[in-house]
Amino acid sequence: MNQVNKLEWDSNFFKLEVGDLNLINSVLPNCDNFDLIYLKTKKGEEIKINNFEKTYTETKIIFRKFLNGLKNSYNAVFDISEIDYSLEELYQLAYESGKHSRFKLDTRIDSNKFFELYELWIINSLNKKFADDIFVYQEDSTIIGFVTYKVTNNYATIGLIAVSPNHQGKGIGKQLIDKVENELFKKKINELRIPTQEENIQACFFYEKLGYKKLEVININHYWKK
Repeated sequence: MNQVNKLEWDSNFFKLEVGDLNLINSVLPNCDNFDLIYLKTKKGEEIKINNFEKTYTETKIIFRKFLNGLKNSYNAVFDISEIDYSLEELYQLAYESGKHSRFKLDTRIDSNKFFELYELWIINSLNKKFADDIFVYQEDSTIIGFVTYKVTNNYATIGLIAVSPNHQGKGIGKQLIDKVENELFKKKINELRIPTQEENIQACFFYEKLGYKKLEVININHYWKK
């Protein structure tokens, strides 16, 4: 039976009733108690929900790679605990990491909530709620790239990754990914997953170039109550 599950964190953050709907069959449940619903569908599948308007669809891709050895280490990549930093530096990179996010591109979501969301992501990564660690690329005492990751069961997932726009295309992203892969390999975690958006063509090409393969492709649709 299809059911809308209330998402407590999202509901509290947006101050709305936010739910997640995974369709098992074609019978839609009553959604009247919700303001915003995230509906996952297959690519090309169109669903109508009475009294709701679909405002945005993000095609999410999860890339996966099995790790089989250590990579090069780099002098400019540090654990966040090893350096001095400002939250503003990390916030700016977090905004960059989310520029293709549905929370930025859905016009029904206030832009201030996008910034607040990614600032909270940084705070909760620093306090280990959302991430096991943060690695940064530093040049002339300035952080120009960073990556977060978290281990769940027997694999790890990248949370946020970004390089300052003025420094992209210089191999910094690869150095950050190599650092994560090395740490995981030492911990005997042999699988790393990286979520991104199909619309982020540059990122998809980058991960494939590093040997990552598509594990899952899914549409995440935003339905707002009219």
